[in-house]
Amino acid sequence: MSPRPGSAAAIPVGSSLGTELLGVDLRKIDDAGFAAIHRAWLDGLVLLFRGQNLSDDDLIRFSRRFGGLDWAPVQETGRRFVEGHPEIYVVSNVMEHGQPIGSLGSGEAVWHTDMSYLEIPPKASMLYALETPAAGGDTYFCNMYLAFESLPDKMRKRISMLALKHDATYNSGGYVRQGLTAMDDPVASPGVYHPIVVAHPETG
Repeated sequence: MSPRPGSAAAIPVGSSLGTELLGVDLRKIDDAGFAAIHRAWLDGLVLLFRGQNLSDDDLIRFSRRFGGLDWAPVQETGRRFVEGHPEIYVVSNVMEHGQPIGSLGSGEAVWHTDMSYLEIPPKASMLYALETPAAGGDTYFCNMYLAFESLPDKMRKRISMLALKHDATYNSGGYVRQGLTAMDDPVASPGVYHPIVVAHPETG
């Protein structure tokens, strides 16, 4: 397997970001194949792989190609999701025995960067869809390079000198995280400060 950007195996899927890689089985990736995938990710920002059939172990194994994995946040109820795989976070509105099997439910997540409240946030996330609705339920992505470049020069210079606090109190669905308490003062809330503008460590 060796998809290469610009070949028939790599197809742009959006005007501002996104590349679909065809003919890829993520269970069977050699080093050359992963190098091509990694390059396509740096260039396209978001990658789409259709028709995958991955076990939890397969998902973790491929994800680790990109580097060390963080433990996923705990569910609102305080439990984790997949026994033996603390790195996996389940998003679902399915209930079993009166308990949700995943997080966020049927609500709409706010725009967010995954786990940005950490001192060193993850550099990527893998989303593996097992069951999706016939309509709706879309996941959106934003090209922050273009967002920054579209700003007036004065605004770019101003925000390049600023940092902001990434509050850890709430998850992306707006629910208070287990063990935390909602508060009105963002200065006192848990979280870390990150520069508003950062350079990508590989692409600049």
